[in-house]
Amino acid sequence: MALVDATPGERVISWMRSRVVAVDGAAALALAVVCEVVGLAVRADAGYLVVSPLLLGPLAVRRVRPEICLVVVSGVALVQWLTVGGSSGALPADVAVPIAVHAVAAYGRVWASRLGLAVTLLVAVLAGANLPMIPSPAWAHLLVGAFFASTGATAWAIGALQRVRRRQVEALAERARLLEIERDQRARLAVLAERTRIAREMHDVVAHSLAVVIAQADGGRYAGTPEAGTAALTAISDHARRALSETRRVLGVLRDGDATPGRPGTFGAPQPGVDDLPGLVEQIRAGGVTVNLTLDLPPGGVEPGLSLAAYRIVQEGLTNVMKYAGAGACTDVAVRWGSRLLEIDVLDDGCGPPAVSSGSGYSGYGVLGMRERVSAYGGTVTLAPRPGGGAALRARIPVSR
Repeated sequence: MALVDATPGERVISWMRSRVVAVDGAAALALAVVCEVVGLAVRADAGYLVVSPLLLGPLAVRRVRPEICLVVVSGVALVQWLTVGGSSGALPADVAVPIAVHAVAAYGRVWASRLGLAVTLLVAVLAGANLPMIPSPAWAHLLVGAFFASTGATAWAIGALQRVRRRQVEALAERARLLEIERDQRARLAVLAERTRIAREMHDVVAHSLAVVIAQADGGRYAGTPEAGTAALTAISDHARRALSETRRVLGVLRDGDATPGRPGTFGAPQPGVDDLPGLVEQIRAGGVTVNLTLDLPPGGVEPGLSLAAYRIVQEGLTNVMKYAGAGACTDVAVRWGSRLLEIDVLDDGCGPPAVSSGSGYSGYGVLGMRERVSAYGGTVTLAPRPGGGAALRARIPVSR
């Protein structure tokens, strides 16, 4: 992929990295030409002219096949020592040995890197034994061997450090890739969580308000006096306006993208809580349902998030009562703050949801929303039939005083 904002030097480096065989081949060819020109200039023997390209040729694959490069260069160097070493001595092309050792340390496998270090030491021993070619004291041979050993060891060490640095860069790149994936996943989960929260709020608001409106409409249809009909229509109007206001509050977060505390139209607006339960119960009673409310709350009040969850659970329970319990049903609502649990009970003696009254359980969106709310606090919600008829909605949420 082309670098859009890269400098000319960066473009050249990127181009060279994408064509390593061509670059290494050109470098090996250039070295071979130089060595051959030098050999012809000094009138070197045929062995020099043959061995030099054989030593430098394998460098063309030093980065893609470093093991093969090392084996071929080492083999040719050994042939050189056995055949022409005594006549020509060290060749300029012998620079291929430390280059091959560096390549295998930087790009080869671990065993090949160790083999390269062993080759370096062997070359140093052979060079020290054969050079200098003129009669010299032992220390001169040791000095030559030490020079070749230090040269090869330095090439090997630089290659090993390059391997470590490349692995660190690869590890950092992989970590950056994983962090990017994790960031995308978190963003996706945040979107899904927000969608779930909005869907839960929409269900709680719309389902409850429509249930009250339907109950009032049914009551108004059979009203015996104009005053009763007017009262039913007034209740319908009030609940419709309240539902519209809450719906706008819920949808406001979709338009604004954030919630500003106290700002109308966002989730930052005041949310209902357990203190609003008496008003909720009065709305249900106005629809013709008998409701008994028991509140046992701590003096300091309830944390806002938990208070909202308790309100929505009671609201969903009363909505089910209005939809399924039938005329004449009596409902008991209790919210008690215990030493370890916040207990919420909505019990009715009516017909109950069809699935509950038949004993097969109930798993509508309302129950799903309640479970999502309660699970955030490590609690449980159950909706089951009561002995003798009706349904029992029970929520248990762990709390600490």
